[in-house]
Amino acid sequence: MCENILPTGTLRSALSLREASADLPPPNTPTLTAQEAFKGFDIDNDQLNHLPVAVSKDELDISKLRFPPQLVDSLRRRGITNLFPVQRVVLLPAIEGRDIIARARNGTGKTLAFRIPIIKSLTENGQSTMRRSGRLPKVLVLAPTRELAKQVEKEIQEYAPYLNTVCVYGGVSYDIQRNALSRGVDVVVGTPGRLIDLINGKSLRLSEIQYLVLDEADQMLAVGFEEDVEVILERIPSQRQIILFSATMPGWVKKLSRKHLNNPLTIDLVGDREEKLAEGIKLYAVSATASSERRILYGLINAYGKGGKTIVFTRIINGCLFHS
Repeated sequence: MCENILPTGTLRSALSLREASADLPPPNTPTLTAQEAFKGFDIDNDQLNHLPVAVSKDELDISKLRFPPQLVDSLRRRGITNLFPVQRVVLLPAIEGRDIIARARNGTGKTLAFRIPIIKSLTENGQSTMRRSGRLPKVLVLAPTRELAKQVEKEIQEYAPYLNTVCVYGGVSYDIQRNALSRGVDVVVGTPGRLIDLINGKSLRLSEIQYLVLDEADQMLAVGFEEDVEVILERIPSQRQIILFSATMPGWVKKLSRKHLNNPLTIDLVGDREEKLAEGIKLYAVSATASSERRILYGLINAYGKGGKTIVFTRIINGCLFHS
């Protein structure tokens, strides 16, 4: 187990890990308890049972975490000087090479949580300076949607511009993606369907993968990627590290973790809460007809946007055009 990992004080059941819970991985999976997470800190059991507690700034300050200078500089240029709690909790076990199952709500900063230890490892091992043409990827990140895949790749490029990244997803030319892979790559981010196509076409080889990340694993199931994900996991080397993020733990995700993860550490940043959104985000359902939808939406934006920026998500492209 890892020591000196400080979880967020705002999540009341930040690391409450109940082996018998139906919404967590199988029994006997090693889990990180609140007591273990706070080991080494001057916090007694009464405080542990009454979160929130104060978070030491040093525990979240990137300059105090022995990151490579290149990584620290890149993070600072992006305005990041302190980690979010979920990033700090995942950091040490990830650096130690542990397989991890992390339950975290959307919007908590979990994407950077897995990027930092992987970038740190590649940088320290000198792989960031190895620009050999045709080199095979060391990192594979699976995302359920092209939007998430593009976001993850963009952020990796911003925080580690010295790493060569490629994002692959359906709906665009295979040739562009094949050419990018053939030139040599450090990190591949993509959706399972297109990854399978490239693997079957021998454009993408996974024999040197050291790190595999499943981001929003429960959504892979929701969009029908479970078979593709399992095929990909069968193709990567046996000696590799897997980090799995999921807001919920449906049966398929549990089965996946039992079969493919090696003695994983479970970190629960959701606990008993039904809501899987980040702190400060509220979710409402508003009934509307096709003819009234735009009027209702504009009214909500005027009432709650307060002149700030508003993001509207739609299921299909036509929905974007309709509301623009």
